[in-house]
Amino acid sequence: MAYSEKLKQLVRDAPRTPGSTLGRWAVHLEFPVTKLAYALGVTRQTVYNWFAGGEVFVAYQQRVDLMTSIMATSSTAKEAWIRICKVYNLNPSPTKNSKTTQT
Repeated sequence: MAYSEKLKQLVRDAPRTPGSTLGRWAVHLEFPVTKLAYALGVTRQTVYNWFAGGEVFVAYQQRVDLMTSIMATSSTAKEAWIRICKVYNLNPSPTKNSKTTQT
């Protein structure tokens, strides 16, 4: 899903912060916010706040920096996602019903 022009402008106008840098790469690659939130363990709203220049809490700083680095060295969103999943040992195609239950 492409980012809206309003969000693209918000990211462009945001002060340079780790979160807004992540946002610039996400917009450039058209990387979904839902995947960023999943990989970072935060809400989509938190990711949007970071895109707008909001403070990235210390607990997430290292992950945000690494994800930004991965996105900056990837040529597509798909490539970035595969690399992020490998680094964090994530399921590359999570679904709402992907939880398994023991019987």
